[in-house]
Amino acid sequence: MTDSGPSKRRIRATAAAAVVALVGLSACTSDPGPKRVARDIIEAEAIENPDLDEQCLLDELDKFSDGELKAIDENIEAENSDRNAEGEAALAAFELSLARCI
Repeated sequence: MTDSGPSKRRIRATAAAAVVALVGLSACTSDPGPKRVARDIIEAEAIENPDLDEQCLLDELDKFSDGELKAIDENIEAENSDRNAEGEAALAAFELSLARCI
């Protein structure tokens, strides 16, 4: 069976991946706090992509504190390779947590 357009599942996965990328790249460096920015991004993406499971994404986000999100950014930006590795691992865990909502 062929599909003439993208399936709902594919659209949902693409949208969720976009949320993960947006949150992962921008949530860590804002004045109102990384968690607030991540929440705003999730809420905005859910309006644009109604197939996203907004509540799941928000629940997963709530598992991380502002301090944890700031530490991810600080470690990724650090000149120390050990800290970079810690930051990359923590970012991957954060993204994996959000990806559960796909």
